Amino acid sequence: MEFTEMLNYILYIVLTIILPVVARYVVAFIKAKIKESNIIMDATHNEDLSKIVESALSDVMDAVLYINQIYVDSLKSSGKFDKEAQEEAFNRAYVEAMNMISDEAKKVIEGLYGSFDKWLRIKIESSVNMAKK
Repeated sequence: MEFTEMLNYILYIVLTIILPVVARYVVAFIKAKIKESNIIMDATHNEDLSKIVESALSDVMDAVLYINQIYVDSLKSSGKFDKEAQEEAFNRAYVEAMNMISDEAKKVIEGLYGSFDKWLRIKIESSVNMAKK
């Protein structure tokens, strides 16, 4: 056997034995670093928050559509939907949305946007505009 053949043979044996062991430690190290960095936990947390906010937005839209159906439509058909009636419709939608949105969602939105009340008022107005179209 020549020297290069023997060197290749030894290198092959060493790599066949050492490479799987090294690879296992590298994979374990990467998994440990991922757990330490909380990447997965942060992604899951953000996904959960997103679902909570989406649910609250759905509740706002439901409240606006409900008030539109039971209150606004009847006033519009009788020609009595004036500025005062608009304010009353907004207040009714606000109360209805407040009753529908969970306390957890209120806390999450407060933490994300600073003011739940301001967020809710803006979302009601935008939902009203979307319902008009």
